[in-house]
Amino acid sequence: MATLQLRPFIPSASDPSDRVPHEPQDVGPSPKSSSESLYSADQSHNSDSPPLTPATDGTADEALSLEISTARQRRASTTLISQNGDTIQRLLGGGETGTQLIEKYCCGGGCCLRNAQRRQSSLTPGFHPVKVPDNPAFRALELKLTPFSLDTELNTLAPLPDVTVSFEPLPKTAPTHVSPVHVHPPSFVQPHPPYEVFSAPVHCARELTKPGAEKRTIHFDLDVTDYPDEGGVDFKVGGAIGIVPPNDTSVVDDVFTVLGVPTYVRDKPVLLRTTGGRWPTIWGDDKARELVTTRRELLTWCCDLQTTPPTKPLLRLLAEYATEPNERKILLYLCAAEGQASFCDLRTGPHITIPQLLHAFPSAKPPLHALLSVTTQLMPRFYSLSNDPHISSSRDTVSGRRLIEMAVSVHETPDWRGGMRTGVGSGFMERVAKAFISGSKSGANPAPEIRVPMFRGLMANPLSREFVSSGPMMLIGAGVGMAPFRGFILNRVKNANCANKIWLVQGVRDSELDELYQGELGDHEKDIKRVVQSRKGNRAPDEAKYVQDEVRMQADVVWFVANALDGRIFVCGSSRGMGEGVHEALVDVAVRKGGLNREQAEEFWRGKKKGGQYIAETW
Repeated sequence: MATLQLRPFIPSASDPSDRVPHEPQDVGPSPKSSSESLYSADQSHNSDSPPLTPATDGTADEALSLEISTARQRRASTTLISQNGDTIQRLLGGGETGTQLIEKYCCGGGCCLRNAQRRQSSLTPGFHPVKVPDNPAFRALELKLTPFSLDTELNTLAPLPDVTVSFEPLPKTAPTHVSPVHVHPPSFVQPHPPYEVFSAPVHCARELTKPGAEKRTIHFDLDVTDYPDEGGVDFKVGGAIGIVPPNDTSVVDDVFTVLGVPTYVRDKPVLLRTTGGRWPTIWGDDKARELVTTRRELLTWCCDLQTTPPTKPLLRLLAEYATEPNERKILLYLCAAEGQASFCDLRTGPHITIPQLLHAFPSAKPPLHALLSVTTQLMPRFYSLSNDPHISSSRDTVSGRRLIEMAVSVHETPDWRGGMRTGVGSGFMERVAKAFISGSKSGANPAPEIRVPMFRGLMANPLSREFVSSGPMMLIGAGVGMAPFRGFILNRVKNANCANKIWLVQGVRDSELDELYQGELGDHEKDIKRVVQSRKGNRAPDEAKYVQDEVRMQADVVWFVANALDGRIFVCGSSRGMGEGVHEALVDVAVRKGGLNREQAEEFWRGKKKGGQYIAETW
């Protein structure tokens, strides 16, 4: 029987004239690569976070500025859509297709930008400036408004959206409705009908990163021993599960309070009627529905209150119910052709939530059923498995239970209140981890109470589909992109009949703080792994800073794996920076080792993607 061979990385100084892919020989570590660590997950560091939104001084008497702020340059998309309709039609080729393209990428629901923006001057006779709301939520919007008055005529207003949701009292014959709103979604929230969401007990939760890490990452073991059969589909190494997260209770109560929904009504069972669409299901049929539920269930499990940028239907609805003339005018302005540039800035600027908009325009209090008509469905979040589900039960502490494992990085953005707002999915999972860890420390047994609503998600995603238990394999991951590779490596190490090699390039900011799964990759971890850390203070001047740097240093390994008959190169991590950078590095390797020009090198990797030998899973 053959044995698993694990060889160290080859030297970085490969011979450019040697274009024949060959098996790397036993050599020492790269002179320019850290022998212990290696990262590039977030080359842009805060690239996934919107800019900070510092509050600015403002008073009730403050009027709109007479000039457009030049503090930041107008985005290209905003410049484009601020032009007149004829220019837009020429740029996009005319017709409905061009309009739909603009809507897809910018407008957020319904404007075709055919009218040029018309400006007014405060020196115009009869000009009555609009006073902006004086509150932190409005200032944090960072709206860039050109001068207009309460009398300004607005053109091409977005239409008032249809009300597609209504509430009715329950019939006397209706059965008693018991809502498990704080622990499990209602039965009609089905991610893949006819199968329902499964509440998986948390077997373990532990923080992988140390205090001081820029992004907290938490590991979870979920017990899926009792997961129902779904037609023979099973969990697979490299697959991704779906987590169905609720909105935080504080966010839901905040919306209730701002809208003036009485406390006794929030949890009262009602008959919900919809006129069509999938809502409040996830991927159900497009049809009218009649369901027994509560208002809290709908806001908790079915409404995206924090993720989707503001849309014109939402702003138009707020304008319709705004009782303050200045708030109503600003909202209508954002829904009109004259305010298109400001609207696009609003959608592409600081992260904005529905609760923030309600606080920014406090006189706008639409009925809850009307607000639900313009909100989008709260969608599942997908997380890659970090283990091989078929071997998890072999652990001594599992006692025959079946576990799936995953890692979650907590996503944070600045909040208009001055703190930080966590992502809906990662924030929920962090709360679950804290509850589990707190219960464990107190000596309580939290397993029956601490559960995670989940479903067997993408078991045929590229990472899972292309993983094979043989052939040389190079794994390139950054940040939490390392998680699925842990399962790959443990699977390979478990199978002693595999006579092939593994190379792992792992990107971190600081190996002392956020190197994930350190020491958990088997006895040969030091031989197969290079860790790249982007923080300058923790690496030598000649060491790789980002994973793409190490990819170039390891050109011989890359070229050998890419040209091996059963070789695989996997890339997993953020697309904004790491994914793009690694692809450019791979192209450089093909140019250098294959004697190709850049166009040929791009075609080379396209062919490898098509053949399932170059798999990039980025987000």
